[in-house]
Amino acid sequence: MKNTVYTLGSFGGGNLSAGFFRENIVRLRFAADEADDGASFIVVGETESLAADIEEKDGRMIVSRPSLSAEYKDEAVTFSAPGRGELLTAARFGLDRYDVTRQTGGDISVRETVDGVRTTVDGGKAEIVRSSHHGHVTFVFDDDETIYGLGSHEEGFDSLRGRFVPLYQENMRIAVPVFVSTKGYGVLIDCASVMTFDFTDSRRGKLTLDSVDAVDLYFIFGGDFDGICRGLRCLTGAAPMLPKWSLGYIQSKERYASQDEIVGIGKKYREIGVPIDAVVQDWLYWKDGLWGNKHFDPERFPDPKAMTDELHGMDLRLMISVWPNLSGDSEDRLEMLEKGYLLGDGSTVDVFRDEARALYWKQAYEGLFRYGIDGWWCDSSEPFDAVWGGQERPSLPERMKKSVGEFKKYLDDGVLNVYSLMHSKGMFENQRKVSDKRVINLTRSGYPGQHRYGTVVWSGDLSSNWETLRRQVRVVQNYVSTGEPWWNSDIGAFFSNGGYEWFRDGDYPAGYEDQGYRELYVRWLQFAAFTPMMRSHGTNTPREVWRFGERGTPYRDAIEKAIRLRYELIPYLYSVHAAVTFDGVMPLRPLALEFPDDREAAKASGEYMYGHELIVAPVTEPGAGSVFVYLPEGVWYDYETGERYDGGRYITTDAGIGRIPLFVRGGSIIPVAPPVQSTKELLNIPLRLCVYPGADGRFTLYDDEGDGYGYESGDYTAVTYTWDDAEKKLGVSYAGNDRWAHPAEIVIIGSEG
Repeated sequence: MKNTVYTLGSFGGGNLSAGFFRENIVRLRFAADEADDGASFIVVGETESLAADIEEKDGRMIVSRPSLSAEYKDEAVTFSAPGRGELLTAARFGLDRYDVTRQTGGDISVRETVDGVRTTVDGGKAEIVRSSHHGHVTFVFDDDETIYGLGSHEEGFDSLRGRFVPLYQENMRIAVPVFVSTKGYGVLIDCASVMTFDFTDSRRGKLTLDSVDAVDLYFIFGGDFDGICRGLRCLTGAAPMLPKWSLGYIQSKERYASQDEIVGIGKKYREIGVPIDAVVQDWLYWKDGLWGNKHFDPERFPDPKAMTDELHGMDLRLMISVWPNLSGDSEDRLEMLEKGYLLGDGSTVDVFRDEARALYWKQAYEGLFRYGIDGWWCDSSEPFDAVWGGQERPSLPERMKKSVGEFKKYLDDGVLNVYSLMHSKGMFENQRKVSDKRVINLTRSGYPGQHRYGTVVWSGDLSSNWETLRRQVRVVQNYVSTGEPWWNSDIGAFFSNGGYEWFRDGDYPAGYEDQGYRELYVRWLQFAAFTPMMRSHGTNTPREVWRFGERGTPYRDAIEKAIRLRYELIPYLYSVHAAVTFDGVMPLRPLALEFPDDREAAKASGEYMYGHELIVAPVTEPGAGSVFVYLPEGVWYDYETGERYDGGRYITTDAGIGRIPLFVRGGSIIPVAPPVQSTKELLNIPLRLCVYPGADGRFTLYDDEGDGYGYESGDYTAVTYTWDDAEKKLGVSYAGNDRWAHPAEIVIIGSEG
């Protein structure tokens, strides 16, 4: 294929060019004279461009294909689509040359922080190592569009309009340089350095890139949110299936201290009959003083293989934390140091080197994986910390300056945002070389394309209060809007109490013994039941189900009910997640992106869709007995009661402590499972197939063995059901094989027959 790139103009220190990556994707590149088109950390798809039609007239140059055009005039580019008109304008491109410096020498100090043992270098001399450019571009938006994306940020934006968003990696902040619009387009910025988006102007958003030789972006016209996400997949790669057990309930805390304790947690859950699929071993399972060593302390964990065998015998999985920073005279650190695989702090693994990633995996395999570990928790994947201390909360610009300054001591300016991406790459690629067990990596930082390495991000070390919960409902919507599908937060938040440090802002020093905390925890857990991972975790107070009262008491019963609801819907959720892998769409979506022509949907930012079928309206106010819920046009059903509603309006619905408002779209087909204790029990069992009349519908029920990569070669069962609402008939078609098929009882909701 001929690589067809069209030069648009030269100005502002660079040359602007455009090329069609796909029929509906334009790459726009504003590059310095000496810049080459090198390899991307983000974009892995074929980057050769398609030939386009060219029209030059009245000082304009239009590069077009049938479904999309880019018009250049007066140093600006406007994207348009037939029937949609003008979509977005990119203007004010610029590149300003500067010298990149690196710190040499200095004094190394080691300190204990709430975020683990940290090593830092202070002093030394700054030396010039290369030249680079600060880049910038400004986007011009319509007044009536809503913009989502840019990652997981603690502020919980309901829209990016009017916001200043720093894009750097830090605890509680995950930078993902992708934004999408209710007008049916998305923009991916191919840049590995830190950035800022300044949307404070009502119609303009200025993007500033810290260290680049080109402002490199992809404009995707998808038509709708699914189309945008498929375009992002073309650029950043497919998302592999996560293990089915990761959809089950996961119990964690900071921290289980011994083999006996962690096995005891599993036994207790099986004894009381509450469904669960995994327990998590947090930090400090290693010997004291050997931070980050990937080996169990033999006194507290005398037989790791027996531990995992016992858990597996109860249909439980074990996830364990590993850290990229090492301290003390552990065998892992000394081996890395001897090979020269640590960065300048003498502590942090240089994941940008293939050899260092391979050695890191070798250590993880020999110390942990060979004993039967099922999942990774790659903690602190933004490994440098400069602000997690002190009493006063730094301003956002100050936090960014301090954090980025710490990163720049050890990493090149041009790669500061992709440490986690490379760390995840090492874990995924190396595990796949030795095992068919599906890779799953819970990690605290992310970037475009990280999904291709089996990662799930979490939103950081939050504090237990209602405002934080309200924000999390919006945080997840912005994160998944970037095309990165897998997100969760610590149920109940990490810090239940307050404290000296600015980030300890919990309202409940008594933890689970406080009735107020119990209510907050229940509402957080109900929200988590409709996020891609349902995982309880935190410090200060334990979170196991039995801590919240006896059966028959409101909070305990509400917790069990939410967990059982999650398992009831796993056949549905697993099918939705399979569509992420096979079709490139998102599992969760803002209401405004599902209903872009509905102005009220954009206002209802406390609700979201799971799949195309469910509206989830988490309860985020204390003492709520009822809530207002917006139902877009169409027919909707209350999932719990079956009551039918006409949409296009707000309704008042029950929000008692045992209930999360959940509504099913007319035309939906929802597979529902009988009670089980783990996802393993879901294989081949009979399901109820609930049909909700009111519109035509289609749903593909997917299943496979739940682990392994056999699905890549066709070992799966996919049954597509279609509902003809006028004829009240259900059609069926099959793909894959029948190995994982489920007998199904058809239930038409609202029908007496």
